Amino acid sequence: MVVSPAPVPGTDTRQRARVDDLRVEIVHLASLTVDAVVGATAAITEHDAVEADAVIRDDDAVDALRHSIEDECLRILGLGSLADTDLRFVLVAIRVAHELERSADLMVNVARTTHRLGDAVFDDHARHLVHRLGKQAAVQLRVAVNAFVDRDPSWAAALEDMDETVDELEKSVFRHVLGGERHGDRETALLRAVQLALVGRHYERVGDHAVSIAQHVHFVATGEHSRLRRRRQ
Repeated sequence: MVVSPAPVPGTDTRQRARVDDLRVEIVHLASLTVDAVVGATAAITEHDAVEADAVIRDDDAVDALRHSIEDECLRILGLGSLADTDLRFVLVAIRVAHELERSADLMVNVARTTHRLGDAVFDDHARHLVHRLGKQAAVQLRVAVNAFVDRDPSWAAALEDMDETVDELEKSVFRHVLGGERHGDRETALLRAVQLALVGRHYERVGDHAVSIAQHVHFVATGEHSRLRRRRQ
């Protein structure tokens, strides 16, 4: 449940209500995006074509909500009467909606991989790595969005350390790919390897989007730009 913050001096009462409603819509979009992560992960790890189709189909709702949020942000900005912190929140909400929608798109790619693989299913270790990637990506998205709607830079800062987990898991995926497979024909093994590498990259990009959301939280709360950056090994 989203709890409305204390009224911000300088914001019109009606505008305050609209900003609060915007927060709820951002949380709703985040929930749909996390559902996409969970669904796509289940589809690819369990080779579930029905679940994959559900993720692909549900992406229309994500796209529609993103556009609705952007339209509402523009309407709020056009009416004025916003305190500085609410103005920054509404401006950044447009970017956050984009980051969430792109994350859902990446999960559609993962879901489609279920169909591309056909009978060339991942081995047990690959499925384990993808399952962990999905779980970590979902956690990071939740933390990033909670930090944004609560305007809490401390939670945002925690994303930098969390994101290292996704990076390490992606590296594990590539090590597994480079280690090669010792069963099945060569063409099937190559298909599995290429698709697994791409799936690992999709989850890593979701981690990027979560960090990008977190980078904006300090600005919303303080008006100063954060120095939070993704660390590369």
